[in-house]
Amino acid sequence: MALTLSESAKQERKLPEAGATVGVLYSLVDLGHQKTNWDNQEKWTPKVRLTFELPDQTDEFEVEENGKRTTVQKPMVVSIEQTRSLGEKASLRKLLEQWRGQTFTSKELQAFSLKNLLGKPAMLTLIHKTSQQGRQYCAIAGASKLPKGMKAPATTTNDQLYYEIEQGEAGQFNDMPDWLQEKIRASKEFATTAGKSTATKVELDADGNQVPF
Repeated sequence: MALTLSESAKQERKLPEAGATVGVLYSLVDLGHQKTNWDNQEKWTPKVRLTFELPDQTDEFEVEENGKRTTVQKPMVVSIEQTRSLGEKASLRKLLEQWRGQTFTSKELQAFSLKNLLGKPAMLTLIHKTSQQGRQYCAIAGASKLPKGMKAPATTTNDQLYYEIEQGEAGQFNDMPDWLQEKIRASKEFATTAGKSTATKVELDADGNQVPF
């Protein structure tokens, strides 16, 4: 029998359940300026990727240690990529204000450190969507504070990951999966990164437009 494979034949990983569920941010990755297409026009847009683990939804994952593969039960994860901006109409600002349960002050908007979000819990709203290729995936539709009386997990199961584009291939770059490393390498500024690291911030200029970290 011929061994014929197609994209539709790929094994599908179990999706997190749609609806409200607790998530804890454990990975915050600056993707740099990524090439995007809007209204049939290509442009470079600064992007950031936030990944949450879901302590109440687990699945089996293969891990390799000392050349030995084992199966472990770990929280499922879900990610969202946003334009790296806190402009008045920015999706990231809307998401963070929903999560915080309050709007940003003028002082906060001058320099808000995204790194402070690592390890913080949120009540996420998850939905299932279908890609243009017909593949189902789970997306974050919103985030809010945990209800009163609900305890947040003391720590994350996954090691926390924080990366800034200025770090190049230093920092925690090698802790990322290969596909994410390649995405970062495709960024506009990656080839000229100086390797220096500063606290990742989202800022506004005088007109409220996007300003890179």
